[in-house]
Amino acid sequence: MSAPTSPPWEQDRLSTYFSEAEHNTRACSANWPDVYAVQQRAHTLLLRVADAFEHDTGSVHHLGVPRMLLIRSHSAILATMRLAMSGQAFEAQAVLRVAIEDAWYALHITQDPVPPARARVWWDRGDSPQATQACRKEFEVGNVRRTHEALDPATAAAMQRLYDDAIAFGGHPNQGGVALTLRLDERDEETVTIGVGFLHPVPAVIVSTIKAAVDVATGLAKVVSLIYPERFRIAGLDEEVNRLIRHSAEVFSRVAQALRRAMADSARTRPE
Repeated sequence: MSAPTSPPWEQDRLSTYFSEAEHNTRACSANWPDVYAVQQRAHTLLLRVADAFEHDTGSVHHLGVPRMLLIRSHSAILATMRLAMSGQAFEAQAVLRVAIEDAWYALHITQDPVPPARARVWWDRGDSPQATQACRKEFEVGNVRRTHEALDPATAAAMQRLYDDAIAFGGHPNQGGVALTLRLDERDEETVTIGVGFLHPVPAVIVSTIKAAVDVATGLAKVVSLIYPERFRIAGLDEEVNRLIRHSAEVFSRVAQALRRAMADSARTRPE
């Protein structure tokens, strides 16, 4: 069955917004094909990681919750990439924060000394005020992060830095993230107009957000290696993770240098 042709966007303002967001997303993949190749590699890695635990019969001890959360983390990473490429890097940070929390929740549940107690606390959230409070306490960020730290301090520290950055630049409505999306128009010496747009495709902001999403993908894969070490080893995923790390470092370093040169050239040619 052939794929249906996408209908044209209407000529209303909402349709224009969606059309421009789609245009930005496609333009990013065309303008930075090497960056897009890293994103493709990260997605492929996480698909392989999911295959490694898809038929895990042992997950019954945790009511299947970790596997669901790991897939949700992968989905949130993809959503972060899509939002960033469209020009909504500020909003992407909140989604990236969720991706990290999904991974931490999954790991915390699998380390339950009396399973499925933690999984039941998670499922029962909302059943009563007491159940909601119990879930908040069990899954507060510091608690789930410490579970990760006990097993892999280096990766936990890296994920914590990514988590803190996500909060600073949009995961919470902090000034740093809002400032990145402002557009300043100096009409004359006395008049400056500050614009706050929905789509703000600033190259440096987009690329840095995509890099953060790729870094979280790497962290997620390493979290899965803690949960399913034997499956991870058999599938040869350790080397896949290392290849992604090397590829990402090489590409993003090169793109960052190019962006810095472009910004310096722009500053030199800007009229006084």
